[in-house]
Amino acid sequence: MNRGRMISAPCVLLSGKERVLEFRFWWTEDKPDLMYLARSGSVAGINYPQRIDLAEDSMTGIDGALSTTACKTEKGEYFTLTLQLPQIQLTDSSHRKDIETFMRAYFPATVKTLNCE
Repeated sequence: MNRGRMISAPCVLLSGKERVLEFRFWWTEDKPDLMYLARSGSVAGINYPQRIDLAEDSMTGIDGALSTTACKTEKGEYFTLTLQLPQIQLTDSSHRKDIETFMRAYFPATVKTLNCE
């Protein structure tokens, strides 16, 4: 599968029947407004978003993260990755640093595989 040719692609990691990690990989022509996406209640939504210094724009929440960067492919100019952890309770903010650490490793490694122009 060539991810650089896709417009959007979800990925769900299960442990048994439980959803543990949910990813969405997508491309847009314009740089997306991550704060809007995080708060919109859409598929990208995360709770209590805070910006972090990663890529062109990134933020973590208590239950996920979003990052975007310029990455020109056949399907768009910007690549955005969303991460959601549905099992985290909205009252549990203890995972934010772990989510940030994960995104600092995973997002740049993912971008390297996309053959951006």
